[in-house]
Amino acid sequence: ETPKSVQRLVASVSAATFAVTSTYWSQAIIAEVYALHTVLIALIVWFTLRWQTQIWARYALAVTIGLGMAHHVTTILLIPAVVVYLLSQVDRPIKIATQSLIQYGALAAAPLLLYLYIPLIAPFTPYAHLTLSETQTLTLYDNSIFGFVSHITATAFAGELQPAAVGIERLKLVWQLLLQQVRWPGLILAAMGIITLWCRQRGLFGLTGLMFLAVIGFNLIYFIGDVFVLFIPAWLVVCIWIGVGILSLTHHLADRFVRQKIGAEDSVIFQRMRRQLWRNAYQIIALSLPLFFFALPIFLMVTNFAVVDQNKNTQAQTRWQEILAEPLPESAILLSNDRNEIMPMWYYQYVENRRPDLLGLFPLITPDPAYAHISGVLDQALSSGRPVYFIKPMDGLSLKANVIPEGTLYRATSLPEAPTYKQQQRLTDPSSAETISLMGYDLSATTVKPGETIEVTLYWYVDHPLAVNYTSYVHLISADGTGITQSDHQPGGDFYPSSEWQVGETLRDRHQLTLPSDIPAGEYRLRVGMYYQPGPGVIQPLGDGLEPGTLVVETAESQEGLLQ
Repeated sequence: ETPKSVQRLVASVSAATFAVTSTYWSQAIIAEVYALHTVLIALIVWFTLRWQTQIWARYALAVTIGLGMAHHVTTILLIPAVVVYLLSQVDRPIKIATQSLIQYGALAAAPLLLYLYIPLIAPFTPYAHLTLSETQTLTLYDNSIFGFVSHITATAFAGELQPAAVGIERLKLVWQLLLQQVRWPGLILAAMGIITLWCRQRGLFGLTGLMFLAVIGFNLIYFIGDVFVLFIPAWLVVCIWIGVGILSLTHHLADRFVRQKIGAEDSVIFQRMRRQLWRNAYQIIALSLPLFFFALPIFLMVTNFAVVDQNKNTQAQTRWQEILAEPLPESAILLSNDRNEIMPMWYYQYVENRRPDLLGLFPLITPDPAYAHISGVLDQALSSGRPVYFIKPMDGLSLKANVIPEGTLYRATSLPEAPTYKQQQRLTDPSSAETISLMGYDLSATTVKPGETIEVTLYWYVDHPLAVNYTSYVHLISADGTGITQSDHQPGGDFYPSSEWQVGETLRDRHQLTLPSDIPAGEYRLRVGMYYQPGPGVIQPLGDGLEPGTLVVETAESQEGLLQ
């Protein structure tokens, strides 16, 4: 009902709003796949809407779906919505000729031939295989039929689909991301657009609604760190709804204003003149009102600019210039728990040919389970015999290795063999079936004086997966059971908490005890153990604790007594 000029103006508001949503804007200015993915999705929607009226749109739709699948496999999420929409637009039973099916199928499949570039280029790709040692080779791409199929179907990410893990926190994440994109004014306009489509364009309501639900539903169960970028198609739909809402509101306000000032268009008095006046006034008002809605993209642009601005984002460049300036030994291995922190090194190696001897590793660099966790990556690196460095502090990994600062890096070396008891002592919680064994312990000194600090090193053997992040403790206790001093901390910290420990590992857990200055001389018991703290003031112990040994405290008076 609104003039084309008004529709185009409103479409400009909608497009501008989407362009400055924080997630899309952040991805559109970097070398990533999601901006082009969004263009292909927009084209799929456009060609779908023209399927009935334009023959060429049918062929274009098939090709674009194929391109989308070749570009990003999540394009498949749109297909049910497209099919339902096309079926809803046909009044009579559908009869599709076999020839047409073959035609459309061939057009959709043709772009998938782009995948053949992968096996063709793989033999010449320097990082398809990385040599860790003579007996250790990392296969980043398996150039076989099985490897090819696994790669294009994203089999490596199948483990991140976790429907059972979806809860209220995941729903809160979706709401927070949505609100962050268009704020409350945008949500209100989108709601108006949804209502308008339901009342007047059920087909488009179904198409956009099913697209939105498919994207949101998939992302709810897909647990990867940067899942927020996969919501972009859903935000595109929201901005379409915003445009429909603005158009509906513009039409309603313009129509009401003109009717109040001029009267109904079908008045019999001066009918032709009044109709022309009515239309002119309506068009002027309808063209003016959308201009006010440009306030939304302007507001989003101003508020999001500081977030997406990359003008001074040189941290990665600066840090890697520092790292490459270090006198690193030949063939050193550099570790991080974050893939994105290692990738700049590949640029310097493969583009600028700087330090090609170095090897960067991170979790999930290959589908091999040995590289699933940073601890496994560290084990593989240490077993290679090559020098190993952390590119940042990862204090929790001192459970697995000796870590010493070296320049701006941190040198990691293998732990010495742990002392062991003749028989392991075990912490067990009958209520949860959680268990862990104490292999042995070390003291930095067997006798200490009041006021001194002693290091107590515990060696835990992981004989059962632990479900929660435990706190370990070492308590010094007098003969009558009175606590003298203690050390409590979460072994592994944030980088390797107990819930990520792997069965079969022996982990070093170091505690420091500072003795009171007035502690009497004598022999004191060491009590060690673990507990879980689900909330403030709530402690769930893992068993009753263990008493592996004693500590002797000597004072000046006690030493004099011995001399006498």
